[in-house]
Amino acid sequence: MKRTPRKILILLVLLALGAVAWHFGLFRAGDCLIQGGRWNGDAGFCRLDSLARPAE
Repeated sequence: MKRTPRKILILLVLLALGAVAWHFGLFRAGDCLIQGGRWNGDAGFCRLDSLARPAE
């Protein structure tokens, strides 16, 4: 029986991890945190504190 190349197995694992992250909304949460906001996991929205501050 021929062995599966290691690169294909690594690619399949990365795709599986990406699908799990996509399902749980981790990409949106990461984008929110990078922009300086707070991610509300219960309601699924990002609260950007920079927009809540009054203009100077």
